[in-house]
Amino acid sequence: MKRKLVVLWSALLAVTLVFAQETQKPITFETVEALRQEARRIYPTGFVDLAPWKKALEAAQALASQNPNDPRALRLLAELYTETQWAIRAWEAWMNYREKGGTWDEAARSAAAKVARTLAFYANQRKDKAEAERWVAQAEAVESGR
Repeated sequence: MKRKLVVLWSALLAVTLVFAQETQKPITFETVEALRQEARRIYPTGFVDLAPWKKALEAAQALASQNPNDPRALRLLAELYTETQWAIRAWEAWMNYREKGGTWDEAARSAAAKVARTLAFYANQRKDKAEAERWVAQAEAVESGR
């Protein structure tokens, strides 16, 4: 009886490990982009709490985790945070992209500035004038390439 239990537990462990390996397959840029396009098709306006957008964002997060120094993965993550209107995460992702050597082109600067303006709006809504002014200054600095 004891031997049967050991064999059963070993088989169960083997199946679990195979399943875990299957679910841990690397995410590709193409996968993330396909999920993004699918989310756009279903819900043209992105919000993180909508399932297709959440799935695309989770895939982008996994891709960036697998490739923490790849500017393409970091930019894709920043773009998705921006598109899903998750402002503080978008700002952090844009700054991480920039720090890791990402191309600070007009599109990137414009997106980061938009995020900073959104954060300024949120600060203003909280009646935190100093914080709002700080974010406005950040937006202006980013837009000018600083």
